[in-house]
Amino acid sequence: MVFSWLFGSKEATEPTPETVRGGYECAPYTILESHPEYQVRKYPSRKWATVLHEKQDPSTEQPQNRSFMKLFGYITGANETGSKMSMTVPVSTKVTTEEHEGGVGVVMKEEMGFYVPSELQNSAPPPKAEQDVKIVTRPEMVAFVREFGGFAKDKDWQGQKEQLKKDLEGR
Repeated sequence: MVFSWLFGSKEATEPTPETVRGGYECAPYTILESHPEYQVRKYPSRKWATVLHEKQDPSTEQPQNRSFMKLFGYITGANETGSKMSMTVPVSTKVTTEEHEGGVGVVMKEEMGFYVPSELQNSAPPPKAEQDVKIVTRPEMVAFVREFGGFAKDKDWQGQKEQLKKDLEGR
C-alpha cells in the first residue's frame, strides 16, 4: 500500500500519529517503528471510498486524475443522498498485478481510496449506481510508509518504491 500526503512537514520531534494534517482528518494509525527514511504503521480496519482501475498494459499511464475526480465527486455530493463530506488524508493507492487467465500477460489493478471520515464510518452515503466508487472495509494492515512531496506520476512511484525497497533490505 502506498500513501501520498497532500501536505508535508518534517519536525525533529518524537513521531506521534497525526489526527489532522493541513486541516484534513487523517486515517487513524499507530506508529510501530520510526526510521529516518520511513515509518512502520498499523492501520485499523476502516471504511474507505475506492475506485478500481484495471489496465491490460502496465506501460500505459495510470488515470490517477480520473480516479481522484470520481472520488472527489462522491465526497462533494455525487452520491445517493447528496451528502457532502470532508476531504481526508492520506489518499491511498494500492497497486497489484495478476496474470491473465491462461498465463499470458498481466493485469495491473490500481485502487485509489479516500478514508471515510470518522463520523461517517457507520453511515457512509451509498455511491450512485452508475459511479465507479465503492465503499469497502479494508482489513487491519501494517504499512511501510515513505513520505515524499509533489503530485506523483508512475515514474515517481516507481522511484520511491525502489528506494523504500532499498531502505528495507536487511530487515
